[in-house]
Amino acid sequence: MSSLPGKVAIVTGASRGIGRAIAVRLARDGVSVLLTARDEAALDGAVQEIQAAGGTAAWIAVDLRLRDSAQRLVDDVLGSLDASISWSITRVRPSGASFLALTDDDWADGFALKFFGAMRLTRYAWPHLKAQAGSVVHISGIGGRTPGREFAIGGSVNAALLSFTKALAELGIADGVQVNAHQPRRGADRPSAGTSRRDRLQSDARGTKVYPGLRYHARRRTRGYR
Repeated sequence: MSSLPGKVAIVTGASRGIGRAIAVRLARDGVSVLLTARDEAALDGAVQEIQAAGGTAAWIAVDLRLRDSAQRLVDDVLGSLDASISWSITRVRPSGASFLALTDDDWADGFALKFFGAMRLTRYAWPHLKAQAGSVVHISGIGGRTPGREFAIGGSVNAALLSFTKALAELGIADGVQVNAHQPRRGADRPSAGTSRRDRLQSDARGTKVYPGLRYHARRRTRGYR
């Protein structure tokens, strides 16, 4: 999006953490934001924060693991849509379980929200984004590149999301939609000494790491398309 004021964006996982920080920052920059997650109270609090600061925002609680949720979310956007920003955390139960302890249901649940939720939202939003020369941003964890022994599901989901984003960038070149994956810095969702958690997240929303090659790949043949 070349100019933010007046644009419209959907931000998933926006009830707390990085997703909320992104929504707050976009609203501060003049974007009308539709926040979504599963926690109604947290979403309402985020929207009140944005509105109190003079921004424009609304919320809808959906579970993106369900197949019809993404379409419902896009249908609730009135008028144009300029950006789709997908962020969620892959929950592993039992927490920190090694590969041999994971069931098929654990794997299915891990992919349902972060990967399939982002994929379906992008699919339904794409015609709107194409019409507006909009943007798709997938927030992928660093585990997609450096998975650990106890992060088999999360690392696999994030790697799949990166691969999907790279493939989608090819279509974006043809359709005029900018497609990027961002990787927050390690520990971005944890407070550090001398820095408030919210300030750290706001900083990360401004400075997330772009997965090498994706931004370049999406732009290199667009002759200045931004």
